[in-house]
Amino acid sequence: MRRLAALFLLMAAPAAADPWVGPGDARLRTDIELLRAHGYIVGPIDAWPLPWSQINRGLQRAQADGALPPHLAAAVGRVRTLSEFAGRKTHFELRASATNEAALVRTFDRVARNRADASVSASHDLGNLHVTWGGSWQSDGNDGRPATQHGNGFAPDPSYVALRLGSNWALYGGWFDNWWGAGHDGAMLFSSSARPMPRVGFRRLEPFNIDFPLLRWLGPVTFDMFVGIADEQRDFDNPAMIGMRFAFQPTPWFEIGLNRGLQLCGSGRPCDARTIGKALIGFGDFDNTGTLDEPGNQLAGFDMSYRRPIGDTGQILKLHFATTAEDADNILIEQFARQIGAGISGPVGKDGALLDAGFEYVDSQAAKFFGRLMGSSAYPGSTYNNFIYYDGWTYGRRPIGHSLDGDARALTMHLALTDTRNRRWNLAARHIMLNLNNYETYRISQKREEIVQWEGGVNWPTRIGDVKAATRLQYNAPNTPTRDPFLVQGEISWTTRF
Repeated sequence: MRRLAALFLLMAAPAAADPWVGPGDARLRTDIELLRAHGYIVGPIDAWPLPWSQINRGLQRAQADGALPPHLAAAVGRVRTLSEFAGRKTHFELRASATNEAALVRTFDRVARNRADASVSASHDLGNLHVTWGGSWQSDGNDGRPATQHGNGFAPDPSYVALRLGSNWALYGGWFDNWWGAGHDGAMLFSSSARPMPRVGFRRLEPFNIDFPLLRWLGPVTFDMFVGIADEQRDFDNPAMIGMRFAFQPTPWFEIGLNRGLQLCGSGRPCDARTIGKALIGFGDFDNTGTLDEPGNQLAGFDMSYRRPIGDTGQILKLHFATTAEDADNILIEQFARQIGAGISGPVGKDGALLDAGFEYVDSQAAKFFGRLMGSSAYPGSTYNNFIYYDGWTYGRRPIGHSLDGDARALTMHLALTDTRNRRWNLAARHIMLNLNNYETYRISQKREEIVQWEGGVNWPTRIGDVKAATRLQYNAPNTPTRDPFLVQGEISWTTRF
């Protein structure tokens, strides 16, 4: 990775802004979804980091549209403020969080991974090259929570370099969070559940149309592919983690993302061109042999979202679905985990306040596509696990996909109000079933547990940065088979930029 950064520095040319904004700001995501639903932002928006060039094009359309309703004007103002900061030649960011108990569910909004979690970063634009460097530190994990005990201390995230190629492509390398999918409480293949691993990749910065008769119907499309290294001691040390996403917007309101994740190589595993080629093809007996001769672990899936205005009130309807499938010993994939959600977003009153509310359900136990709805077979212990890579689809012993790990079910009701002073007040209620079948291979809880959680919080902008505070009331906890504790959790964080 150091050699890659040095190579990029040698290739530097004349100036650009931050290439993208990462996951972690639920208020920004609500504003982006609002602008997409009203047609200002064009192209897929469900994969984060999201390029600033795509967002800024949407801001230009919105500002050229004349007088906007107050809630849309407020959203444009909030996004524009962040965009102007990201456009500076050099800027800095500092975050610090503290909690008495790390959150069980890692949502799109940033929460502390352990009791103390801090980061600092500096960003510089050097022509076509962007450099962000910094580091993060998190304290030791929570008692009784094995998944929080690993991968702590110092790490170089967020640090990365991105080299613009031509007008709209980028080659990049470093450590930063990914979130693929429209989920609020989790993403099925890549989320921010685990700390970022080092990676190199290649992606599109602004959506483009494919001018070919059979492909024009796809509409604006985007593409991202990276190769990461889970640089740690595990069953096979330092395996490669490959992610690929092709997303498109065939109608103004509908978006589809096609995803693949591969886990291969590592100490003691084959890693030649033939092995990698068979993994990339991933069809039939090329990858699914059911023997140790398989090139590795492979997951695939897709996500869909639908957002459009409803009526003349300014409200938008939001629907989303995502699935991730484990491979199987035949041509047809048959082991699916799934996530579904619905919500509304729109104005409250006439002064620019914005409400965002909805529900989300996840079932990460592998089953036939429609799960229990059709009385189909289930495959306990399959999702995020593999018979070759026993440590599974993890980094630092935490799931790379949904933060509740496999064989879990959860129903969430959530509501957030962004008021006229840009304060975001949020509430959530969750019913969670962990480790449905008592599989000890699962990381979040080695025993089946039923958990109920209520959460409330606020993101309060001040002159010295955003202050976030949250309280969680939780009945029961992971790995407490003989008792049902009642937990009161508090968390506070501060983010400042200059």
